[in-house]
This record gives sequence, C-alpha cells and structure tokens, in this order.
Amino acid sequence: MAGRRRRSPQPLPGPRFLWAAVVVTALAAVAVLVGVQALRPAPKGTVVVIVAGREATTLAPATLFIYRDGGWSALGQLAGPVPAAPGEREVMSVSISAGAYGGVRVGPDEQPVQIKVTAGQVEPLLLGIDAEGHLISGAAYAGNDEVNLGLGELSGKFVPMPLFNLFDQNSRAFNNEVTAGNAVVIAAFHTTCHETCPLYTALMGQLARQHLSHVLLVEVTTDPADTTDVLGAYAKSIGATWTFATASAAGLSAFWKPFGVELASGDSHVSTLALVDSHGFIRLVYRGVPDVGHDIGSELIASLSPAGLRQLASGGEGWGTPDVLQALLTIAGPERPAQNPGGTAPNFTLDRTDGVKSDLTGPGSRVINFWGVYCPPCRAEMPMLQRVVGGSSATLVLVNEGDSSANARSFLESIGVNQPSLLDSNLGVGRAYGVIALPTTVFVRADGTIAARQIGQLDERVLVAQLSNLGGQ
Repeated sequence: MAGRRRRSPQPLPGPRFLWAAVVVTALAAVAVLVGVQALRPAPKGTVVVIVAGREATTLAPATLFIYRDGGWSALGQLAGPVPAAPGEREVMSVSISAGAYGGVRVGPDEQPVQIKVTAGQVEPLLLGIDAEGHLISGAAYAGNDEVNLGLGELSGKFVPMPLFNLFDQNSRAFNNEVTAGNAVVIAAFHTTCHETCPLYTALMGQLARQHLSHVLLVEVTTDPADTTDVLGAYAKSIGATWTFATASAAGLSAFWKPFGVELASGDSHVSTLALVDSHGFIRLVYRGVPDVGHDIGSELIASLSPAGLRQLASGGEGWGTPDVLQALLTIAGPERPAQNPGGTAPNFTLDRTDGVKSDLTGPGSRVINFWGVYCPPCRAEMPMLQRVVGGSSATLVLVNEGDSSANARSFLESIGVNQPSLLDSNLGVGRAYGVIALPTTVFVRADGTIAARQIGQLDERVLVAQLSNLGGQ
C-alpha cells in the first residue's frame, strides 16, 4: 500500500550474547537454590553429656566446648556432683549439627575424642572427672559401647597408667597428656643391651612400617645413663621414626614399677612389652624374647652379642608383630568374646602355692587363667574372676607364669584371692596353651576341648558370656 513503510527485520542475538544469557540464568538458578538451602535448618542430632569419676567428687562450674573444623564451640555450663563409676549423672542434653567432632574441653582441660553426631539420633558422651574436678586424661568416651567401657574403666575394672613425666630423644615432654587418645605400645630397653633389646627395637620398626592410626610406639629406657642426647644418637643411627624416652633414676623407677621392671644396664634387663589402651589403661603385658624373623636391620644385627644372635635365630618365645597387631585390634574397641579355637586342652601336673600337686583332671568345665605378679591387668581381673567363676558351675584354675611360690602367694594375699595357684616355673604349660602375653584365659569344656581363648584383661560381660557358652555344652 502506498505511503506505508516496510520494516526491516531485526538482527538475531549473536552467539556470545546467548551464552552470556544462559550463564546468567544458570547463576540465578543456583543462587535461588543456595538461598533455599540456606533457609532450611541444618540437620541436627542430640549429644547427652554424662559425668562419672573414680570416686565421688564435685565439678565446679565450667563451660563445655566441642571441637570441629578447626574451632571450638560452647555447648553450655557443667557443674554439680559427680558420682563414682559405675554410677553416672546426666548433666546436659544439647542439639547440635550432625557431623564428626574431634575433641572436648572442660575449663582448661582438653581431650581428643571422636564424636559422631547423626541427624535425629542421640550420642552419649561420658566425661571422667578426677577428685579435683578436672577432666581425667584420656577419659572422654563417645557412643554406647565406649561409654560402657568408660564406666568399667573408671570403676576400677582396669588399671590406669600412673602419672609419668619422661622426655623423648628431642628433649620434648612425653607424659600422660601426650599419649591421651592413643593406644600405646611400650617396650623396655637400654642402649647398652646387646641381647633382647635390639630385637624389641626391630619389633618396633616392624610396627612403625604399618603406619598405625592413633597408636604411639615408645621404647622407654631402664638405664638413667641413656640421656636424651644418647637416645637421639641411637634413634638416628638406626633410622627410627618412633619415640625413645628417658628420665631421672627416680622417674624411670616410678614408670616401670607397675610392670615389675627394675633399672638395669649392660645386658642385665627384664624384657617387657606393654599395651595401653587409648584411655590410658594397661591391658596386656608381654615378657621374654620376640620373634622378629629376618626383618631386622643390619645395624641392629651388628649390635647383637653372641647370646643375642642365638635368641634371634631361635625365634624367641614365638610371639611377634602379628600378635601385637591383633592385640591392638582387640584393645582398640569394646571387648568381644573370643572365637572358638577348638582342639583338646593339654593335661598337666604342677605344684601349687600351698605345696600340693594338682592337674587338670576332674569333672566339669574349666576356666584356666595364666597370670604373673608383674602384670597389672592380672591384678585387676583376678578378684572378678574368682567371684564370677565361683558363682558358676565351672572351676577356676590359676596358673602362675614363672614367679616364685613366695611371690605368687604374696600377690594373691594382697588382692584378697583365697585360692592357691599352680606354678608354671619353666613356662612349659603356658607354651603348650599358646600363651604369648598376660593375662590369658582359656575356657575348657567338660569334654576337655577348648571353647575359647581370651588374650588380655577380661571384661565381666565377656566372662559371663563365655561361662554361658560352657554351661550350654
């Protein structure tokens, strides 16, 4: 039509413009989603905090903090009476964000503890409080099984490491606070020993190569002449990556006293390896010569005397790194009944502490407990063994490994155990039963077959379960 101008077509947007629009739209959508997520409450779980002590005490008002992602968050105030375990008191129930937390702090006292808070669930947290109202080193337990373990430990079912103050090869403090939250493998040694000590060092090297999580390896000298400088030179000479520790003569004597280890030098020594759980309780003691096989460095072989070379070639007492690793797995978590090993229980005849000879013959099932006077867990578990097994249809058989009759009698009297013990003076019966560490308890059915073998200190619940199994045979 005349007089009407025709519009020219508009150019389409270029590819760059379209791409930018898409990006802007996507970013806007993401922002909306993020905003929606931010408006939603984070999932939360509940932490129930309970307190108990080795004896009844009082906790002065203090703030409880929990650690996560590099920072501390206050949960609230704690205060009031603290009952003696296994009694306990709930002091707080608080809702916190779900996730993993790595420590607690009560006033100035900090402890590592792995706390897993699950959305919609309750996580118990037990704090052990000492007589002065402070958090006990290592006494923080999270989760039902750990809390039950903690109440057992705090009530005296397990023997705690005494307070100790040592120094490592770099002159740094090595004490209960350093070890808290870790299982600890402790070996007795000194640098002038050329028999068993290099074999213990070789064993530590084998364990170190396993890169064990939350496990500390330490060789503690029995010779005060092993100063920090001497230990540093020794560690460097063998390429050791673990800890060597020393102290004054008085400090070392106090450290080794619970294990019956005397200070020594030269090739005079008491060969001992102890396992301590992550809460600072002694759980297992090895004595004698470890079997390190052929996995020993040339520097250590060169340091062995002729007697040490013979010990190396003989395979020692037959226990070594695999046994220690298995024991670490056992003490790292709640104790469980041991697996059924089968086989027939070897018979034996031994002298008792009352001068009478005795053997394994007789009707009924048996609970055979191998023990030593130098074994703190033996001291802790034996009264419980006598009480619980005495109330069952099984017979408790105590077998002492290597101590004199007088020392064994004195030990039993000191802990109120009123039955005699057999004396395995040459350790032959222990070897026949595969005893590699103390305490070890073997459960024997009425037909003479072995139902189970428990290495390490027994929890009462495990003992009751094993007795039930024996009664069902």
